[in-house]
Amino acid sequence: MIVSICGITGSYAETAALEMLGENISFLYCNSFYSALDSVKNKRSDYAVLPVKTSNSGYVSEVNDLLSSGNWAVKQKIDLNTHHCLMALKGQELNSIKTVYSQPKALQECEIYLRQLNVTFQEFFNTAASAKYIAENKLLNTAAIASKQSAQLYGLEILAENIENNSDVTTFYVLG
Repeated sequence: MIVSICGITGSYAETAALEMLGENISFLYCNSFYSALDSVKNKRSDYAVLPVKTSNSGYVSEVNDLLSSGNWAVKQKIDLNTHHCLMALKGQELNSIKTVYSQPKALQECEIYLRQLNVTFQEFFNTAASAKYIAENKLLNTAAIASKQSAQLYGLEILAENIENNSDVTTFYVLG
């Protein structure tokens, strides 16, 4: 079974897919919600796993717009606890961080914490992809918001854990 997600290894969508569909799946990693659904429509994947709502920042409007414009069946649903971490290259100090990269919803979900740091926000298509980008480009004074797993996968140091405004739950659908 091939499952398309918007994101890369270490993303919350990947975690949700594995929890719902088991370990025996292959992933088609996409860089947009549209391309994840399009891969199902054009039979490059069997299902798409997409976030539809977060308890902290509400509906993922882009996904809901895409779902309302097509004939999609919800095969499964999961509410995934999403605990965000702030991560940077090893050796970076929290007070040196000037820019934080992440997916727009994650930035919104961590806004109270981030405002205290007085940092600039940089939107990225996926939380895990923002972590990988910082690691690959060795960006100093820059952090990402992503999962603890992303920090481990991409060799980043966690500067702070559970930085979401409130305990956050993201609802994901398996769509076909």
